[in-house]
Amino acid sequence: MLSQSETVIGKDLKFAGQDVKVVSRGRLKVDCEFEGDVTGAEVVISERGKVKGKVVGERVLVLGKIVGAIDGDAITLMSTAHVQGDIQHKSLTIETGAEFDGRSRLSDAGLSSPGPRP
Repeated sequence: MLSQSETVIGKDLKFAGQDVKVVSRGRLKVDCEFEGDVTGAEVVISERGKVKGKVVGERVLVLGKIVGAIDGDAITLMSTAHVQGDIQHKSLTIETGAEFDGRSRLSDAGLSSPGPRP
């Protein structure tokens, strides 16, 4: 667990719009419907979380739903995860029961920073 602060996008919110992006240097937890890109050192998509967009992080933990690409060093799809999109990773763990519809690609280089990637 990171010693940095945690940012939570709460369950009573819904984000949508053109070019919506959230960038965090610490732990970012999505607990709502979010249409846009999410970037953080550690990104957690909770069981209630639904992201339609790209998710980028050094560590990405998915318990909810993602429709879009995931890019990270260590990615874990928990048993409740539903992912539609490609995953680029250095390490990928998929628990029994998780749903993954896409391609998995091993990344040669890790993320240099939690900021947006070109």
